[in-house]
Amino acid sequence: MTPLLCSAPAKLNLALEIRGLLPGGYHELDTVFTWLELEDLLEVQPAARTELVLRDEIARGARVLADEENLVMRALRSLEDQVGRELPTRLHLVKRIPAGGGLGGGSADAAAALLGVARAHRLPLSRGDLLRLAARLGADVAFGLDGGTARGQGRGEILSPLPPPPDLPVILLIPPFPLSTPEVYQSWDRLPDAARRPGRGSVERVVSALPSGRAEDLLEAVGNDLEPAAEALRPELSELRAKMLQAGCSVARLCGSGSTLFGLLGSNGDPAPVAARLEGLGQVLCTRFRRSPR
Repeated sequence: MTPLLCSAPAKLNLALEIRGLLPGGYHELDTVFTWLELEDLLEVQPAARTELVLRDEIARGARVLADEENLVMRALRSLEDQVGRELPTRLHLVKRIPAGGGLGGGSADAAAALLGVARAHRLPLSRGDLLRLAARLGADVAFGLDGGTARGQGRGEILSPLPPPPDLPVILLIPPFPLSTPEVYQSWDRLPDAARRPGRGSVERVVSALPSGRAEDLLEAVGNDLEPAAEALRPELSELRAKMLQAGCSVARLCGSGSTLFGLLGSNGDPAPVAARLEGLGQVLCTRFRRSPR
């Protein structure tokens, strides 16, 4: 069988608000996800034995290992548990999304693995079956199955489709340090109430802005409750956001739980000179909102 090539796009949280705590210690989220053109690639092929081969093209962020803890392998094992048999598969993962950066690379890889392995082995699984497996693997994995743009509630797995954002340049600044998602949420728990919700209302603002397709409406709407929590752990993030604005970004925000920062430009903005001014602060990537399906 010819190997299946599965796209695993990075995600951006255009808005992220924390509503409280859920049973089990999880945080209740209200967020708006959207896909970026930046992507990992996963090649899937039935084989005599299971093997995960990893090629890292980023060499930034947290180290990713080709072991049983990799979310690709965990997705494969969850499918095996679901169907009650082994699914020997050769998996070749090309990493282009920095790990530990809040861009959802691991979750995207897991979603691609669920879809790719199910298709390669012709498993009789419904979309509902895959969504249930995705929710067990991680809060962002369900979004990776359908992608596009969506509002995520609960842990992020309760999804409602939204119109895509306008076609804007996106600049990613990847600092020379990752952040642990659990540590950022623990930092948020320790913040005083007044500092916890700088993004208050950002989800509704983004949801209202998207149908217009106007860049100006979106630029005024984005927000992220986790920024002060991440900046409490890494004060440099506040300085880097300020430097992104000075370099010409209209908006500079934290990606998810960080440590990556994203900057948005207006419709006619040229990312090249802005990216050049940011060189030396970390790795700089220029991308766009993804408008095509997987």
